Amino acid sequence: MDKIVDFTMIRKEKEDRLLTFSAKHIEEFQYFVEREVNIREKVKAKHIFRQKNEIEFIDFTNSEELLFQDWFTYDYLTVKGLTIYQSYVTSFSKNQMHPLHSVIHALFMASVLEPFKVIKIENNHIYAEKLLTKEKCEINIMESNKRKGIKEEEVIFLRTIPIFEKLLCISGIFVQKDIDVVNNLLNDINKSEDNWRTFLKKYSIKYTWAKDSTSSIKK
Repeated sequence: MDKIVDFTMIRKEKEDRLLTFSAKHIEEFQYFVEREVNIREKVKAKHIFRQKNEIEFIDFTNSEELLFQDWFTYDYLTVKGLTIYQSYVTSFSKNQMHPLHSVIHALFMASVLEPFKVIKIENNHIYAEKLLTKEKCEINIMESNKRKGIKEEEVIFLRTIPIFEKLLCISGIFVQKDIDVVNNLLNDINKSEDNWRTFLKKYSIKYTWAKDSTSSIKK
């Protein structure tokens, strides 16, 4: 008698394998950023970051430093015109490549800091609505990612990659309590010639960081 194929179990095994691989990949990438990226590049990036966000003070809070690190690793462009993540990808040799690397690299490079409205939080999952598309989603949060202080109905910014029908958070979680800033984001996207994903890749940091809802985008 033929064996019955349990497609649900197979799918779950693939999902778990991809989640484990993604978590390991994030750790390896963070090590690269901490140990391999030139310190002068980080100093230059922080100067540009302050200019973009009209920051006058020197010391960042832990959350602000985490936001800078996210922008630095995924959106900041080096003198070669590459993001730090793209530089990381080019450092791979063929014998380092795992079959899943090509998939993970594409997903990470396409990710943007995106706004979500929190519906509910259960264990290591956030159920939310994508603010720009109104799509309902389930976001898997890794154990290492702190999410204290997040409340239902709040708007949060985070970076995700799709893992089958769920999303995996690969960044910190940043709460934007100023509804005027959120409304400005929605209005500015509607006026922009860019699609929402391209717009967020360029300017999301302004609305994630912004404490003054009247500040304008520096292009």
